[in-house]
Amino acid sequence: QIDIKHKVNSAFAYPVVVGIMCIVIVTALVIFIIPVFSKLYKQLHVALPGPTQALVTLSVIVRQWWWLIILLIAAVVFLSRRFSKAPYLKAKWDLFKLNMPVFARLNRMVVVSRFMRTFAMLASSGISFVKALDIANAVANNSKISEITSQLQKSIEEGNGLAESMRKHDIFPPIITQMVASGEEAGELTAMLNKGLDFLDKDIDRTVKTLLVKLEPAMTLIMGIIVGFILMGVYLPMFDYMSRIK
Repeated sequence: QIDIKHKVNSAFAYPVVVGIMCIVIVTALVIFIIPVFSKLYKQLHVALPGPTQALVTLSVIVRQWWWLIILLIAAVVFLSRRFSKAPYLKAKWDLFKLNMPVFARLNRMVVVSRFMRTFAMLASSGISFVKALDIANAVANNSKISEITSQLQKSIEEGNGLAESMRKHDIFPPIITQMVASGEEAGELTAMLNKGLDFLDKDIDRTVKTLLVKLEPAMTLIMGIIVGFILMGVYLPMFDYMSRIK
C-alpha cells in the first residue's frame, strides 16, 4: 500500500518551499535593498516612476508597521481556524476541495481511498455495512462524503447492493465500483475492494508525480517574475538618470 499522506504532502511541499523562498527574498529586498536605492535617488533628485514609487511605499510600510502586519497575519490565521469549524463553512470548503482547479481529481481520489479503505477493513471484521460506512465517514471527515454516506446507507437498507448504490455517485472511480460489484458476486467483497484500492493508490501516486512536474516550472516562473519586477522597479530610475547624463 502506498503512503498516501506522504505522497500528497509531497505534491504541496515544492510550492510551499518556493513560496517561502519568494517571501523571504521579497522581504529582504524590500527591507534592505529598496531603502538604499531610495536614499540614493533622493540625493540625485531622480523622479521615481510608478513601479519604483510603489516599492518605496511598500518598503516604508513594512519597515514601520511590521508589527501590525504580523498581528494581522496572526488574526487571519486564528479566525480562519475558528470559522473553518463552522458546519456551513466546512461544507463549502470540503466541496471546494473536491472541485478546485488542478487538485480536484487528486483530492477526490484521496478522500475515496481513505473512506473505502476504512470501510473494507471494518467490513472484513464482520461489522455491518451500515455501521462500517458510518465509521468510514468519520475517518474521511468530509461533508460531501457525509452526504453520500447517508444515501449509501439508505440504499443498502432498502435492499440494494453496495456497487449499485455507489454507481449513483460519480465521486467513486469506475475501478472501485467494478471491484465492489465483482466482489459482491464472488462473495469476496473486501478482498476485491482492497485490490481496487491498491490500483487507486497507484493512480494517486502517478497523479502526484504529474502535478509535481507541472508545478515546479510554474512556481519557479512565478518567483522569477516577482523578483524580476522588483529589480526592474529598483533600477528603472537609474536607467533614466544615466540616459540624461549621456
